[in-house]
Amino acid sequence: MVPMLHIDGLANARDLGGLEREDGTFTPAGVFVRSERLDRVGSDGWRALHAYGIRTVIDLRRPEERTGQVPTTIRHVHIDLDGGDQTDFWAEYEADGRWGTPIYYLAHLQTLPHRLALLLKAITTADEGGILFHCSAGWDRTGLVAAVLLRALDVTEDAAVADYLHSFANADAMAALHERSFEVEERQQILNRFGHTAESAFRDMYANLDLEIWFRESNVEPSTRVAIKTWRGAAASLDRA
Repeated sequence: MVPMLHIDGLANARDLGGLEREDGTFTPAGVFVRSERLDRVGSDGWRALHAYGIRTVIDLRRPEERTGQVPTTIRHVHIDLDGGDQTDFWAEYEADGRWGTPIYYLAHLQTLPHRLALLLKAITTADEGGILFHCSAGWDRTGLVAAVLLRALDVTEDAAVADYLHSFANADAMAALHERSFEVEERQQILNRFGHTAESAFRDMYANLDLEIWFRESNVEPSTRVAIKTWRGAAASLDRA
């Protein structure tokens, strides 16, 4: 597995490369990096990210959440993955706390497919080079996107779960760096109320994430589908259809 990225100003950054696929191969490194907010990344951190190959940053947060600046040498794209104006969808998840867990992922993909479709289109049309995508904690919205990208390359369930759980392992370091709590205990308590642990919630979601059906029902353009299923041409697709 590709190790955590040690970038000044980030405590939850990792490459999605090096994860085992169902055919025994591994996801390519340098294509997708996930992280938390970039507010604490200084000039040294940005130089390191650029040297690593990052050429596009995609901010998944709602417009009112956006903070920080990205150097002009890196393309900056904003995609409101939540669809913050979709209050009918979010009301129940915000009321009981499930918005901060993988429990909402599948419902989001089914009810608001256009939000992910916008993000996948942005990935497809991004400049050549690595893509870093992030939300605030690099945990939930970032976790949803990571799950989709890992499913697209048929990453094993165990490897996908291990990637997700890194955010729990990194929570203390994030809290120290960003000087705020990331509510680990609260997340676990909410999951427990719904009969889950962090692992079982993500595992259950990932096992039921049928990307082929989602692609068909969402009318995603063929070029976007190919780009996602090959990680922008960096990996072979296992699609036999």
